[in-house]
Amino acid sequence: MLTGLLGSNDNLLPIHANPVKRSSPSLPVRAKPRTVVLIAFPGLQLLDAAGPADVFASANAAAGRPVFNVVMASSGGGLVTTSSGVTLGTEAVGHIRADQVDTVIVAGGAKPGLVAALQDRTLADWVRAAATTARRYGSVCSGAFALAHWGLLDGHRATTHWSAAHSLRRLYASTTVEPEALYVNDGRVWTSGGVTAGIDMCLSMVEQDLGRTVATQVARELILSTRRLGNQSQYSRLLDLQAGRYAKLMVWMRARLHEPLGVERLAEFAAESARSFHRHFEAETGETPAAFVESLRLQAAKEQLEAGASIKAAAQAAGFSSDEQLARSFRRRLDMTPLQYRAVHSP
Repeated sequence: MLTGLLGSNDNLLPIHANPVKRSSPSLPVRAKPRTVVLIAFPGLQLLDAAGPADVFASANAAAGRPVFNVVMASSGGGLVTTSSGVTLGTEAVGHIRADQVDTVIVAGGAKPGLVAALQDRTLADWVRAAATTARRYGSVCSGAFALAHWGLLDGHRATTHWSAAHSLRRLYASTTVEPEALYVNDGRVWTSGGVTAGIDMCLSMVEQDLGRTVATQVARELILSTRRLGNQSQYSRLLDLQAGRYAKLMVWMRARLHEPLGVERLAEFAAESARSFHRHFEAETGETPAAFVESLRLQAAKEQLEAGASIKAAAQAAGFSSDEQLARSFRRRLDMTPLQYRAVHSP
């Protein structure tokens, strides 16, 4: 959906003449609800705003008190039409005191609306002003382009929809882009991948504020099968089994993860020379054959751990030579141990 985002507008110049001053306000103990402002614009992705709104509203119910006051806001206020045609009622940002906002989240959306938002001086000035005092600010999906364009991601780690990550990295070199991360929390700055990843990010915010028990209650209320951590990949490699030049090979690989899967054997199944296969496979998938096999094995091991399997059993079922090899793969790919993953995701 977001492939080629910005396209001919890649030459847009950042408009942040005065970089935001970054403070680190502590979380005060107070009865007054914390104001969460969700920034909307014409053509925004509905779930980018509705998902976070439901998370914070459900957190209020789970906490038994109004912890968060959610406000949908836009540059001029009034009705804003989303990319799906649904309209949202919004408050004009000029009617909201920027220095009274606790959390600001910019939604993502379709290219025309996003490009217009990038150049909207009223919106840019308000978000940048709010970011100087807000306890945290961030974005969902392509909303990261707005933050980056306004200078709010300079020197920070961030993510966006995986298909637009390359454009974000190319356009805003001062931002360290983590293309596969589900969401990234870097100090006061929060960014998430596409669409539903915004829900995972906001659940993590709720956990930061109210604890894991409340965050888990919210996840259950929203009928989520599991809470996903930020260091998980935005998309499953299993989706790649369903299409593409090597679809049949991938299905064959998936059924033989416990067997040796060297490049020569894979090339033989694909009826190509090893050299040609390696080149074509990397061009098709973005990974070398060896890295892709590891991705599949890691996915299989995660499924085993989610079902409550032991580390050793998960390693064997996924085709890893040992539980130590599985642990190394987890640390390198997910920055966590298999035991930590199982503790969070198993029943």
